[in-house]
Amino acid sequence: MMNVFVYGTLKQGGMYHAYLKGAKLIEKDALASGTLYDTGFGYPAMTAGEDGTVAGEVYEVPDELWAGLDEVEDCTGSPDDLYEKITAEVKSPSGSHQAVIYVAKKENLLRQRIENGIWINR
Repeated sequence: MMNVFVYGTLKQGGMYHAYLKGAKLIEKDALASGTLYDTGFGYPAMTAGEDGTVAGEVYEVPDELWAGLDEVEDCTGSPDDLYEKITAEVKSPSGSHQAVIYVAKKENLLRQRIENGIWINR
């Protein structure tokens, strides 16, 4: 099992949260270093780095759920994927966790910076 940091449509209340059915929420208030963007397509994208923070949730994900997450995040190993996976430290009130984060692979996803780092599911 590995952890995933989710910051958009996979969060509680998000349209793809059902893909985490069977995963265990371990942090509902976590922060990752990076910058959050509105893609203009109804979902966010982030870049990793020290220039800001992105708010999200951390889940412990059983191995059998990863293929579905990769598919919904368009991270299947194709050169045309929109996202790629990195592993990074995320911080929370209870401490820090290593987690997989889906970050933007395509520049065209980075349309409008969300300054407060919080994606609100619509």
